[in-house]
Amino acid sequence: MEQNADLRPIAHEKYRILGPKAYVAMWWGDAVMVGSFMLGSSLIPPFGKLNLTQAFIALILANILAALLFALNGRVGWKHGIPMVVQLRSSFGPVGSRIPALMRAVPALFWYGVQSWLGAQALNQVFMGLIGFDNVWVWFFAFQALQIFLSAKGIQSIKWIEIVGSVIIMLGVVYLIFLFLSTFGFEVEKVANTEGSWGIPFWLAMTVLIGQFAALLINISDYTRYFPRKSSAGTFVGAHVVGIVPPMILLPFVGILGAAAVGVWNPVDIISNHISNVAASIIVLIFIALAQVTTNLVANIMPPVLVAMDLFKISWEKACVIVGVLGVVTCPWFIMTDSLFLTFIAVVSAFLGPIFAIMVADFYFIHKGNYNVAPLYEGKLFMAFKGWNPAAIIATIVGTSLAFINVELSWFLGLIPAALVYVVLMKTWIMKHEQYVREGLNQTFRHSAPLKREEAS
Repeated sequence: MEQNADLRPIAHEKYRILGPKAYVAMWWGDAVMVGSFMLGSSLIPPFGKLNLTQAFIALILANILAALLFALNGRVGWKHGIPMVVQLRSSFGPVGSRIPALMRAVPALFWYGVQSWLGAQALNQVFMGLIGFDNVWVWFFAFQALQIFLSAKGIQSIKWIEIVGSVIIMLGVVYLIFLFLSTFGFEVEKVANTEGSWGIPFWLAMTVLIGQFAALLINISDYTRYFPRKSSAGTFVGAHVVGIVPPMILLPFVGILGAAAVGVWNPVDIISNHISNVAASIIVLIFIALAQVTTNLVANIMPPVLVAMDLFKISWEKACVIVGVLGVVTCPWFIMTDSLFLTFIAVVSAFLGPIFAIMVADFYFIHKGNYNVAPLYEGKLFMAFKGWNPAAIIATIVGTSLAFINVELSWFLGLIPAALVYVVLMKTWIMKHEQYVREGLNQTFRHSAPLKREEAS
């Protein structure tokens, strides 16, 4: 049975500390990502081919769909209280699950470094304006040290930072929109009047907007396991819609304004070079720096920390330090460009889309919406295949290969083929295998057997 307490199921309500309001605040705090600004700018001229109306409709539709997909895969964590690394054992096997877990963790490390670099740039601009001190490296390492300290304090610390930060962040976003509109209003009006396109460019925009969530969709159970089990299904789904849709429309809108006005996607560059009001610039830059902390704590630190704990059997604190150091060695100062990020998101989506499809298919079609939790922790699944589920590996390869037919549509292209291949192979091969039945894995179709009291958090 699992030795690390942080990976055990969260069974008791008193440990499910992210109620609906705190859960929404967590997502609002997570929303201010450099990718959100960049994706907004990629929708309209000079980077994209949509007008303002089309960009807004794409944002609304993509984010509502993303919220529903979060709730779909997140039901596993909400129902059973297990994290992603344990959830993956059901579909990929206790050994095979390390591959998709690493594929989720590696992009998070790169995002961690990039968000930290953006925050350091913002702080550097603040202190250049205040005291003339210019050294982004000092702020980068200080920023990283602060995040390691905060994350090592655990989920309670993260919860309260997200709640407080979300209020400041949403106020900052509104102010940033007002600042951009008052400064660049005429340029934005010109974008609104362009013809745009409802064809392929519109659907490519939808793909990229959903693809930005490709990694988070995989490990959503890391967060939903803290959502109160006593909440209704409507509340659970609603928390995702309210938590994701508003901020993920407002933030790309800021990117749209920046692209329309000056053709720049990085908000720090826009504020530093194109906003003449020094006081306003400092306020917004501080808000952006804070936002990078809240984003990293939720989206970019927790996933690789849990993966490190699972792989190396180390504590949460040690994993936070290791992940913090790895966030530095990703060298974000080299990769933080608008063109590279679009490619980065598309390639990551090509791999993670099929994994998401397999996870959903495994829970709803193979196990009928219910896991027997105990075998997931005993490490005896798929013993005939040495802890690997070949059906999941084959389905991932098929889905990923098809996704690369058109990288710009990668997330959508890999979904259905991966799910179909997985379900067919499971039902015609794996589930009929004598060893599979003898190991008792068919028990997962019955009601979930609870862990012993001392084995659950």
